[in-house]
Amino acid sequence: MEPIDWIPLINISDDEKIWAGTKLRLYNIGLNVRNKQNDYYDYLVSFIYDNEEYLQLTNLSIGKAGNILCVIRKDIPNHYSLGKSLKEMVGLENTCVKFE
Repeated sequence: MEPIDWIPLINISDDEKIWAGTKLRLYNIGLNVRNKQNDYYDYLVSFIYDNEEYLQLTNLSIGKAGNILCVIRKDIPNHYSLGKSLKEMVGLENTCVKFE
């Protein structure tokens, strides 16, 4: 289902560093599309202005861009989150990650 550079979230380690700039793709979200491979939203892990404790997942998809899916706790004092935090917040089914 996912292109070669997208990794199923279930395959990443709980200790994987999730930095700002990481992309997340949620499949089977219910879009009315002919090709079910296009039934997804993309999200970007990004910083939250004036917040040192969390990162946010911001929607990048047309018509939904800017909407926040959730926040994930940083691994303080570091400026990244961990794979386990991401998995807890978004779940493992139909979810892929791309590190850039």
